[in-house]
Amino acid sequence: MWLRQNQERALRSLLSRIKAASMPTADIVAELLGHACPRFQATPKPATPVPRLVEAEAWVDLGFWLVGWELPDWVIHHLSCDDRRWSCAICVRGLAINWIEDVADFQHDDPAMAIFGALVQAQLRKIQGSAPSNVTPFRRIRRPGANP
Repeated sequence: MWLRQNQERALRSLLSRIKAASMPTADIVAELLGHACPRFQATPKPATPVPRLVEAEAWVDLGFWLVGWELPDWVIHHLSCDDRRWSCAICVRGLAINWIEDVADFQHDDPAMAIFGALVQAQLRKIQGSAPSNVTPFRRIRRPGANP
């Protein structure tokens, strides 16, 4: 319970920082990777394109990659700009988008920040248990006669 409250607090703080920032910075991206990307934290770093994307400041590409990596059962539903404000919505792949609960949506003046914000929103929903999922847990299949 305590760990979940701390994760939720860290994600809400990060979401506030994203809302307040005008554009991505190395500090915000580091915080995003540290608090909203548990799968990234658990992988060997050289195997991912993240260091190259950060070095090139390819923030939109980084956002797309992180959504695909961190939320494999989610998909970017739309990324659009209206009156100089970017809107990014991501949802669980294959679910009908009829309910607001099925969508993590974020708006920002910067497209990368809109993607980052939607990612953090989705992670918040997962922690709170309100995000649907269509990913089944991985289970190792034991073959007859194989050594454990």
